[in-house]
Amino acid sequence: MITVEEARERLLAFRPMARTENVPLNDAVGRVLAEPSVVAPIHVPPFANSAMDGFAVRAADLPGRLRIAGEVAAGAGQLPPVDSGTAVRISTGAPMPPGADAVVPIEQATDAGTEVEVTVSVPTGNYVREAGHDTRIGD
Repeated sequence: MITVEEARERLLAFRPMARTENVPLNDAVGRVLAEPSVVAPIHVPPFANSAMDGFAVRAADLPGRLRIAGEVAAGAGQLPPVDSGTAVRISTGAPMPPGADAVVPIEQATDAGTEVEVTVSVPTGNYVREAGHDTRIGD
């Protein structure tokens, strides 16, 4: 056991090594960052996406029965638009289609094949993760 004064002296005498090296991110665990200005070059996620499996909708159309205009899976390139009176089936992590401003989870909807019935209202942004939700450019 050492005294508080001795611990203080040891801490004040400690000088970190001046040498730096570049290492792969996976090898950087437990190391000290040499440059304080590391920032995110992109938004994470890079686009608005669904936080739930369900239906991408226009919140203003609810409650109501909507025609299903397509489907979007995670990694999808083509995004069918959500027009007034329509919905698009959407998977968790899939990009939000143009025109959609909310997601209704599967559990809150009745899928009738070509139509979906939603008996509840949802707010704009419901189950939508905006671009940069986890990390914004410059963070």
